[in-house]
Amino acid sequence: MWDVVDGLFARYENLPVGEKKRQVGEAVPYGRMGRPEDLTGAAVFLASSDADYVVAQTLNVDGGNWMS
Repeated sequence: MWDVVDGLFARYENLPVGEKKRQVGEAVPYGRMGRPEDLTGAAVFLASSDADYVVAQTLNVDGGNWMS
């Protein structure tokens, strides 16, 4: 998805390709964009019996971008 979005920002904001993605990644408190493997731990936890007592929670896997 970011390849398309970054390309549009490059075109409409006259930025080099990759620049908007870099800027957004730096703005995340963790200091980078999320990767698919970042979701693995959360998914495994929620699918395990360790999460049996977890009810109606929001689990933000976003590098600290949103605190709830």
